[in-house]
Amino acid sequence: MVTADEMGLRERKRQHIRKQLIDAAVRLFDQKGYEQTTVAEIASAAGVSTKTFFNYFASKDEVLFPHLSRRIEAAVALIEQRGPDDQMADVLAAAMQHMLADALTEEVDGGLAAVRLPMIMSVPAVQAATLHRYFLAETRLARALHHTYTEALDLAAAAAVIGSVMGAAIAAALVCLQEGDTTEQLRAAVERAVGIAIHGVRNA
Repeated sequence: MVTADEMGLRERKRQHIRKQLIDAAVRLFDQKGYEQTTVAEIASAAGVSTKTFFNYFASKDEVLFPHLSRRIEAAVALIEQRGPDDQMADVLAAAMQHMLADALTEEVDGGLAAVRLPMIMSVPAVQAATLHRYFLAETRLARALHHTYTEALDLAAAAAVIGSVMGAAIAAALVCLQEGDTTEQLRAAVERAVGIAIHGVRNA
């Protein structure tokens, strides 16, 4: 029988290996370039096998977005758990605030965003992966919003709402990263952008 301590140890080991893979990938992408870096090289730099890499990530590009799935699931949960008197705009603002805080901690402060940005701007494979992953994320959030506020939004309208809010946040973040702004400057800019989009949602 596996004890709670053993399960905790396994999870800590798993998280450690995952972080090692992310750190190794970011370092190699920065040194060699995305297209010149192989999965085998990432695994070797992290001290694990290629097979182990694929136990954690389905593809090389997924390492560039290691926290996105968790972030979206948390936002979906916030939307789906809204109280009976919670206004849609307030629920959306809370979900976006959570995603922003997580992104700042895990990606901006950790350096991943700065390494990823040049690749998003210049590497076709990364551009395609970015569009694909954010499309899936927006679709997941739109379905949650539609399900939660069925009486107010059809699915197309929910997609428009999510697109406007996430689009505003992403656009502001990209500009700040390009300008080399501090984390606090980026936070303020994204919060302002989201506020502008949320204002439109309140008036919808």
